[in-house]
Amino acid sequence: MAIAIAASQDHIATVFDSADSYVIIEAGTTEMRKIESLPPGLSVVQMIKILRDLKVTVLLCGAISGFSQQMIEGADILVIPFLKGELKDVAAGFFANRLADPAFYLPGCRRWWQRMATGKGWEGTPGRAEKPRGQRRTGRS
Repeated sequence: MAIAIAASQDHIATVFDSADSYVIIEAGTTEMRKIESLPPGLSVVQMIKILRDLKVTVLLCGAISGFSQQMIEGADILVIPFLKGELKDVAAGFFANRLADPAFYLPGCRRWWQRMATGKGWEGTPGRAEKPRGQRRTGRS
C-alpha cells in the first residue's frame, strides 16, 4: 500500500490538475519518494494509470473536480481532497489521523472537513452517508 500526494515543489498542489509531481510514501515507512516532472497535459486516465502502477491506494490533494475525483475513486483509490500545507506536514497529519485539523483546510473548504470529521461524509467515501442535497430557501427572496 502506498499513498500519493499531488505536489507542487515542497507543498501540496492547490489544484490537483496543476501538480507537477507526486510524492509517494509506502505504508510503514517515513521515507518520501518523489516522482519528478509529470508531463504537462496528462488526462485523468493517464494519471490513474501512473497511480495504479505505483500501487497507490490513497491520494491526498488540493482542489479537484468532481469528475476527476469520481474517476480516481472508480479505480479503487481513495481521494482525500481540499488539503493544503507542506508535504512533510500533510504526510505526518495523514499518518497521525489529523487531517481534520483546520491547519490542513484549503481556504473555503471548512464545511466539507466538518462533515468528514464528524462522520457525516458523503458518497464515494466507503462507509459514509450520501451527500446532502441543497435545501430550498423559504421566505422572501
